[in-house]
Amino acid sequence: MLRTPRDFRELLWLDGSPPRRWRQIAQPWQERDLAALDAAWLRLAERVSPRTLPEPVFRRAYIERPRGHSKTTDISVQIVWILLAAQRRLAGLAAAADREQARFITRAMRRLCDANPELTQDLQFLENLVRNPHTGAALEIISSDVNSSYGALPDFVVCDELCHWENEGLWHSLLSADAKKPDCLLTVLTNAGVGRGWQWQVREHARTSRDWYFSSLAGPQAPWITDDALAEQRAMLPPAVFERLWLNVWQHSDGEFVTLAEAEACRDESLTCQARGRPEHFYVAAVDYAEKHDYTVGCVCHREGGRIIVDRMDVVRPTPLRPTPVRWVHDWIEEIAANFPHVRFVLDPHQLVQTIQQLEQRYEITRFDFLGGVGNHRLATVLHQLIIQRQIAWYPGCGVIEAPTSPAAAAARDDLETELASLLLRQSASGRLRFDHRRDRSHHDDRTFALAVAALTLCEESAAPAYFEVTPPAGDGSFAWA
Repeated sequence: MLRTPRDFRELLWLDGSPPRRWRQIAQPWQERDLAALDAAWLRLAERVSPRTLPEPVFRRAYIERPRGHSKTTDISVQIVWILLAAQRRLAGLAAAADREQARFITRAMRRLCDANPELTQDLQFLENLVRNPHTGAALEIISSDVNSSYGALPDFVVCDELCHWENEGLWHSLLSADAKKPDCLLTVLTNAGVGRGWQWQVREHARTSRDWYFSSLAGPQAPWITDDALAEQRAMLPPAVFERLWLNVWQHSDGEFVTLAEAEACRDESLTCQARGRPEHFYVAAVDYAEKHDYTVGCVCHREGGRIIVDRMDVVRPTPLRPTPVRWVHDWIEEIAANFPHVRFVLDPHQLVQTIQQLEQRYEITRFDFLGGVGNHRLATVLHQLIIQRQIAWYPGCGVIEAPTSPAAAAARDDLETELASLLLRQSASGRLRFDHRRDRSHHDDRTFALAVAALTLCEESAAPAYFEVTPPAGDGSFAWA
C-alpha cells in the first residue's frame, strides 16, 4: 500500500465532515503536480530500481498557486509518504518565513495522520521534528534563521511560501545544501509575489530551465472557494493585493492601503475638532507613543449612527534635540478624561506600561499590542473596510502636525489623509494582512495606528458591528470567514 506515492494517495482519507478519500476530491492540477514528482520521491525512497523510473525525474520543482489551493496539504501528503516508505534514514528540511508559517506543515501532516491512523501510526511528532523511529527518516522544521541550515545535508528540502521570505540568505543556504547530494529533492511552494527581486529571479530560472518542474495556476480553480467568498475578497482588498493573492498574478509593488481619493472621501466638512465630548456618547481614546523617531498620536473617536466619528487627533513630531516625553501622554490622558465623559483609553503596554500602571486605577484603560500579528491584521482589515464603505469620518485638517519645525514642513501637506494614501498593504506568510509605511523618514503610520485601534475598539464594542473580519486558519494560509 506504500509502494508508490500514487498508491498511498488512493488510500488516503482527508479530514472533513464527512471524511472523504483523496481521490474523490483531488483536482486535475493537484494530480498533475504530484505525479510530476512521484519519480523523484520513489528514487529517494529506494522503492524501485532507478532504471525502471519514468522520465524525466525532476529533482527540483517550483509550484505557484493562489491562496486556498492546497499547497501545504499536498506537500504534506508527499512528506508523510516518504517518511513512511523510505527504506533508510532520510533527513528532510521544511523551511518557512517564520515559525508560525512553518507550523502549518506539521499541522497539515498531523491532520493527515489523525484521519489515517492505520496508515500513519509509525510517525512521531515532536516540537520541530516529525520522524519514523523505525527507519530514522525525519523532517525538521526551520524558519528564517540562516545559521540553522548551513552545514546541513538534507535528502529533501521544502520551501514554503518563498515569496514571503525576507531573508535571501536562507534560500542560498538551502539551495547550496540541496546540491550536496545527487538525489536531493527541492520543492518550492508559493503564491505569486511582488517586485522583480531575488524571488522573481528564482521563479524565472525555474520557469525557463528544463531541469525544473514548473507549475503556475492561473486564477482560482479550487471548487471549494465560492464565488461569494471571492466577491467579498475583491470588495475588501486593493486590486493589486486581490490579483496577487487570488488571481496568482505577480505585482510590480505592494498594493496601496487606500488611495488619496478614498481617504479624502471620508472627510466631512461639517465636522470640527472637538475640545469636549457630549454625555450621550461613549468615547474611545487611543495613543501611539514614540519618543525619538516617529510621531506620537492621540486619537478620540465615538460611534454615531452608522459611522465612527473622529473627534480629535493630536500629533506631536519629535526633533533630534527635543524627543517627545512620555509626560505628554500622561497630560493628554488627563485632559481627555476631564473633557470627554464615558471614555476608554487604549494603550500599548510595550510603549506605555509605566503610564498604564500609574493611571489604570483612575481611568478605564485597555491594553492592546499595536504590533502584534493578529492585532495588526484586525486593524488593517477593519480600517480598510470602514474607509472604503465610508463608515468613518473626520474633520478637515485631521492629523495636522502641531508646530511645524521648518517652513518646508509647514508648506508640505502632512495629515491623516496623506498618511493613509502613502501606506502599503502587506501580507505575511501566514496570511495575515498589515498596513506598513515605506522605509524612509518622510513616511509614517502612527496616525493610522491610533485611528485603527480606536475604530476597532468601537466596532468590537458594538452589539452588531458593521464590519467583517478575515482571519487565516491553521492550514495552508487560505482565508476563513468570521
